[in-house]
Amino acid sequence: MQKHEFENEPQTLKKKREKAVKLMPELENPESIRTPGRTWTRYPRNIGEELGTLEENKPEIKVEGDVEVFKGSEAVEKAGDKLLDAIKTEENKINALHTAKINALTYIRVNGEAEVHIKYEAATPLFSHTVVETEDSTDLKITEEFKGESKIQTSFTELYVGNNSHVNYGAIESVDTDLSYSRRKAVVGKDSTVKWLNAQFEGELNRTQIETVLKGDNSETEQIGVWYPVEDQHIDISLHAYHVGHNTKCDMDSRAVVDDKARSLYEGLQKVERDAVDTKSFQDQETLMLSDDAEVDASPKLMIENPNVEASHAAAAGTIPSDELHYIESRGIDEEEARRLVVKGYFEPVMQKITLPGLKDKIRKEVARKLEK
Repeated sequence: MQKHEFENEPQTLKKKREKAVKLMPELENPESIRTPGRTWTRYPRNIGEELGTLEENKPEIKVEGDVEVFKGSEAVEKAGDKLLDAIKTEENKINALHTAKINALTYIRVNGEAEVHIKYEAATPLFSHTVVETEDSTDLKITEEFKGESKIQTSFTELYVGNNSHVNYGAIESVDTDLSYSRRKAVVGKDSTVKWLNAQFEGELNRTQIETVLKGDNSETEQIGVWYPVEDQHIDISLHAYHVGHNTKCDMDSRAVVDDKARSLYEGLQKVERDAVDTKSFQDQETLMLSDDAEVDASPKLMIENPNVEASHAAAAGTIPSDELHYIESRGIDEEEARRLVVKGYFEPVMQKITLPGLKDKIRKEVARKLEK
């Protein structure tokens, strides 16, 4: 396997790439939920082995406010030990492949109030990596948008959030690809908040994992997921929250619509450490099934080591209630249009929580586009 290199690439990244290439044969693919007699997510064989040298992908980046943005080799030097520290190369085979082939690298340092919007256009394999580091008392809104067509796409995001800071992150994944694999992880300081939004619409196999480590006291996270597989797509999403500090809070809320022979797989984990007193952690996942051939599996989990906690988890899947269709049709709307209205309305409870500029409209457009299929 040939590896990609940026122009004047620092030795630190070259060594990480070389280590990743050596590790790949020893590593397994990321774990999937397993039920008796079945492994739900199956990855393509020999992932990435046919890839040659990749050109650097240079995304469109728009910036406002008190923030510095570095790309490529300069990003490696500025990120230092933060690059691939929260998310480990040796964790699994695709993480190692990602490290070996990174061809879009951005480091963002936030000093005050700022907005950053990154847009990727994939025409060849895309392996994007974003590292964000905030000073204390900062406020960042950041979006990543993925478009285009590629055989494989990976995107990793590492957030290191200082004290008394707020990060509002949103991603829309719409790359037409055989495999889309995303990892996003935040380590959150005292009195700080991280809000996640991840919306998946394309990819034959789309796997995303979002993790938040609530390390600081009084830290909070909100994790929102929206996905809509059709035809024979398979979307697999995991939301994880780790309560470490005192008085930490988490709210997970996700919704999916599944049609045709598509699959939706969800795993949610709320882990409360022994010393994490006064924890509040809530999880809700709902799926609307539009076809008898669609498949859905959900696995919400609680792991609690401290009894001083408020926590709950729930997951539900069902079809469009006939009384809803009847009510809409009684207003002179035909059945097909009635179903469209129900689907659009189904996402609205989570859509109302989205505060990032422009993302609501983009997600609604993606939902409308899927309905046209």
